[in-house]
Amino acid sequence: MSELSELSNKSTIADSRKTRMGMLYAILAGPALGLALGLLGTIVGKAPFNLEYPTGGFAIVVLLQVPFGLLAVTVFALISGAHRDIWRVFRSRISWWNTFVATGGFLGDLCYACSVVLVGGAIAGPIGGLFGVVGALIVAWLYKEKINRWSTWVGLFSMGVGIWIILSGGELVSPTHGIYAFVGVLIIILATLVWGFENFAIAAGSDLMPAESFLWWRVGASYVIGFILMWLLFPASHEMARQVYSDPKLIAYGAVVGIGWAIWVIMGYYIGIAYAGGVRGGVMAGTFGFFFIAFFSMTVYGVPFSSIIIIGSIVMFIGAALIITEPKELLAIRRG
Repeated sequence: MSELSELSNKSTIADSRKTRMGMLYAILAGPALGLALGLLGTIVGKAPFNLEYPTGGFAIVVLLQVPFGLLAVTVFALISGAHRDIWRVFRSRISWWNTFVATGGFLGDLCYACSVVLVGGAIAGPIGGLFGVVGALIVAWLYKEKINRWSTWVGLFSMGVGIWIILSGGELVSPTHGIYAFVGVLIIILATLVWGFENFAIAAGSDLMPAESFLWWRVGASYVIGFILMWLLFPASHEMARQVYSDPKLIAYGAVVGIGWAIWVIMGYYIGIAYAGGVRGGVMAGTFGFFFIAFFSMTVYGVPFSSIIIIGSIVMFIGAALIITEPKELLAIRRG
């Protein structure tokens, strides 16, 4: 009996260390996303992406973000040895289903880019970061994690207050106002919901195959789907592609956007969720990653600084911290 207890304690300690490592990955990856999508927000309204307003964001994702992101994910898979496991997706129909749900997150990427045209990255970033909370609620419900406690409700209330603060002063840094800004907010909310379901798919899929391999299929499918949609639905994208791939500066921008985004999805999003779980990993990756989009937009990339957005983001941080306060050991006991 004592040996079983000792093994159980060792397993709990190992799970706790893995959880902390996943949360650390999610935090450290945040600045990479901020640099990547902050840059996206600065070039989305400039030539050649302004040829077909407001679909220039769509073109940036398809022409720059996803191709360079796929290259970075492929290199990482080869270096880490994860490429040996990518074919494991064929072994289970559940793996295929989870991959399909995760690939739906590509719609969130497109929605975010289009929203940035209308409201700017300083506003779209903090709102987009709520996807972690959406995913946490889905994962908690399906995995029976008991997060229905006072700190969860206070945390959700705090995040709601943070968003209200951001939007109440959002016109200070938003490129558009009125109905256009309202539509931009609705679009980023849609992105948040889609990413929330992707969060769940990662948490479920990582039980069946390594997160790195799972990610390769998600980005690869996005690459194919994105180019098909762009060439069929947006005639101006043909001219955008010609100008983008003939301009070394735009290609360099694409490398920053795509590789920075890939670092975040590898470290903070997929591995962070695989290690720390859909609740903690998702909340940390979303809140910290998307905060840095707003922060770098207003510091590095020249968007007018807004203390309102910083204050709102801090309030959101407090809410996220309250949501993920329950110890992993207690969750493991309740699952059992």
